[in-house]
Amino acid sequence: IKYMVYIDMIGIYVMIGIGWAIWLEFFTTRNLSEPYNKPWVNSERVLHVTLWPITLTVFLYNFFKDLFE
Repeated sequence: IKYMVYIDMIGIYVMIGIGWAIWLEFFTTRNLSEPYNKPWVNSERVLHVTLWPITLTVFLYNFFKDLFE
């Protein structure tokens, strides 16, 4: 039963990462200028799915920094 909890936690972590990566790719390809608005490659997707807490924190930091400048 202990392992089922770990599997559930990993599943939730990955699902949040997938949602974040999908939204971030959509946002960057629609709102950024050349050359930053290109579709992502799979390695970028994997990076954002696995390290989503870090990439989300960096995104939010820069978003609010730019918003309040």
